[in-house]
Parts: sequence; C-alpha cells; structure tokens
Amino acid sequence: MSSTTPGSEPGGTGDAERPVDDDTVADVEPVSDPGAPTAASVDSGDGPDATARLDAAVERAKAEAAASDSPDTDAYSEPVAADAVRREAYVPSATMAPGAAAGAATLAEEPAGPTVAPQPVAPQTIYVQAPTPPKRRGNRGFGALVALIGTVVFALVYAGVAYLLVTWYGAARGDGVQVFTEFLARPVFWVPVVAFFIGFALLAAIVNRGAWWYYAVFGLLVGVFVYFAYLGGSLLTVEAWTLTADEAGDFIAQRWLDPFAIAAFIIAREIPIWLGGWTAAHGRTVTERNRLAREAYDRELAAGPQAQRY
Repeated sequence: MSSTTPGSEPGGTGDAERPVDDDTVADVEPVSDPGAPTAASVDSGDGPDATARLDAAVERAKAEAAASDSPDTDAYSEPVAADAVRREAYVPSATMAPGAAAGAATLAEEPAGPTVAPQPVAPQTIYVQAPTPPKRRGNRGFGALVALIGTVVFALVYAGVAYLLVTWYGAARGDGVQVFTEFLARPVFWVPVVAFFIGFALLAAIVNRGAWWYYAVFGLLVGVFVYFAYLGGSLLTVEAWTLTADEAGDFIAQRWLDPFAIAAFIIAREIPIWLGGWTAAHGRTVTERNRLAREAYDRELAAGPQAQRY
C-alpha cells in the first residue's frame, strides 16, 4: 500500500510529494484530530482493525493537507471575457475625502493630452504719437484788415479835404463841384489811396505783434510814401509822357508844396497812429494766447505719453 504526504511545509509553493510505505506509517505524525485515534492507540491494537484505522487516519491527513495546499479551483471554473472586466485603479486612502471608506476604488481618469509649454511672447513696439507743437499765430491778417479799413478812412478824409480846397480856394461854389468830381476820377486821387493801403499793410506785416509805438514811429514812412505817390499821380493826371523834360521838371517843382500833397501826407501819417493802437492791442492778445498754448504743450511733454481709452 502506498500513499503521498505533503512536503516539508504545508501550504508552501512548489511542494513535492514522496511515496510512503506501510512500514514507515508508524513514523508519520498525523494531523491532530480530536475525533481521530492517535498513533499510540493505533499501535496498541492488533489485527486488521488496527490497519484499517491507520489507513483511515492517513487518508484524513492527506485530505486535510491537500485542502490546505491546493488553490481554490472554484474561482477559475469559468473563463471571464477581458472586456467584461471592470478596470479600476486603486486610490490610496490618504487622497480620499474625509469620511470615505478605506480601500475604496475610483475609476481612473483618462490621461490628459500632452501639455504644451506656453511660447514666450515677443516684445511689441508701441508707437505713441507725440503731441503736436502749437502753431504760433501772427497778427498780420488782422493788420491787413485794419489797413483796409484805414484805407477807406483815408479815402473819405482825403476826399473831404480835397473838396474844401477845390470849392473854397480853387474855384467858385458852382465850378468847385465839377472840379471836385473830376478830381475823384483822376489818378491824382486814386494813386495816393492805393499807396496808403500798400504802405499800411506792409507796416502791419512787419510789426506783426509789435507794440503801438512801432506804428507811431514808422507811420511817418507811410506818409512819405503817400506823398510821393501823389506826385506820381499828378504826373499821370497831366500825362507827363506828352511833356518835355523841362516842362515835366517845372510841373514837379510846383507840386512840392501842393496843398493836396501836404494833405495826403498828414492824413497818411495820422491814420496809422490811431488804427495802429487797435492792431497792437490785438497783437498783445495773440501773444498771450501763444504763450498759454506753449505752456500747455510743455506740460504735456513733461507728463509723457498717457494711456487713452476708446
């Protein structure tokens, strides 16, 4: 009769079994069983009953050893499909929320896509428009307007003085009106008027925003210019190109102290003085405006570029 016993250690992996003879059964120490007879009780008996009890004891020992060494075959009785297995990832208890059961498993999240590092932003150049410097305003336009007004005044005053000279000193009352009418239509009247406008406008353009005393002093030049313009207008009136050189010289010699020439000089001298004060006052206003505009521009430059909201 032969039987097998477990290896060196029950339940160990890779246990080897070896044959056992009846003669060595007495040397085997069976697994303790409360209901089974011990080796001493078996050895004490004789005959077939004692051998049968020994065999029964050996079989029970083998069954218990096989039950403790063999794996549970019920778990592998049927194969399980791979897609039916629920994939779960173990989450350590340290990462679980308070109050959660220890050893709970959560579904593993799918790995996120590759993380792209942010690219460095290239520096951008921002152009800020510099403030436009203020334009210095002049007084020449206003001076030309005043010169035009002064020309109208000069023409009226010059015509009035000429009427007095013609009617009271040159001719009778009846003939004086006709002579005055002819005087107004001749170059001897219009040439000094045009010359006054040119002279006063040039003076206003040169003085610009200057003070009043410029007009008071240099208005004399306007009077001189009008005086010689009267002499030229007289030559045009008598058609000097039809005269000989001696006749033209005698005519100019008689005109140096002509009352009309002197009246034109005085009127042309006085009007720039009176109207020049008006022009100079406007020039001071323009100068003040230019100063304020320049100060505002300097403050804006000192403040630097400012952010603008749209």
